[in-house]
Amino acid sequence: MNNTKRKKRKSLSPRLSCPLQKSIALVGLMGCGKTSIGMRLARRINLTFVDSDHEIEKAAGHTVAEIFEKFGEDDFRKGERRVINRLLNQGENIVLGTGGGAFMDEQTRGRLKLKTLVIWLRVDIDILVERTSRRDTRPLLQKGTPQDIFQKLADERHPVYEESHIVVESGQSPHDVVVNDIIWQINKYLASDKNNQSEPEN
Repeated sequence: MNNTKRKKRKSLSPRLSCPLQKSIALVGLMGCGKTSIGMRLARRINLTFVDSDHEIEKAAGHTVAEIFEKFGEDDFRKGERRVINRLLNQGENIVLGTGGGAFMDEQTRGRLKLKTLVIWLRVDIDILVERTSRRDTRPLLQKGTPQDIFQKLADERHPVYEESHIVVESGQSPHDVVVNDIIWQINKYLASDKNNQSEPEN
């Protein structure tokens, strides 16, 4: 690759325009890329990536599927709430990948909106069905046709996900392109937030 192409590629990789004052939380339906994109985003902005489901499994000594099967979703959500609270109170900013249903819990949602910059990774249902068909570890997909389940989840969850601070389309684009879009959107959001704070009151 010659120097011109290298410089052009570098120029297409945006950086944060100012330091983050909060952690970042990624929300969205299962399969939207919260982990894979979150890890790339964290590397780009020099933060640690943490997967809430992984932390729940460590704390409980069971996989997410086992927790759902043995204790039910209510117990899982309670544990999820405790783990996310702990992660957000560690004293350092992180990129947090959340489970698909985490943002649906009113208490968890309120905590995330207060303590983090919430980013919804929105993906078309057909793409989610194709992605999740590669693995059979999703408890919510064990009770019917994936297409129907995803449609029901989207109907229930999309209106709540819309409470996120930022929405990013995370469909068929390469993950690095999505990360670039996230950073552009963060910069735009921070600039708008800063302008709003600097406007004098009437």
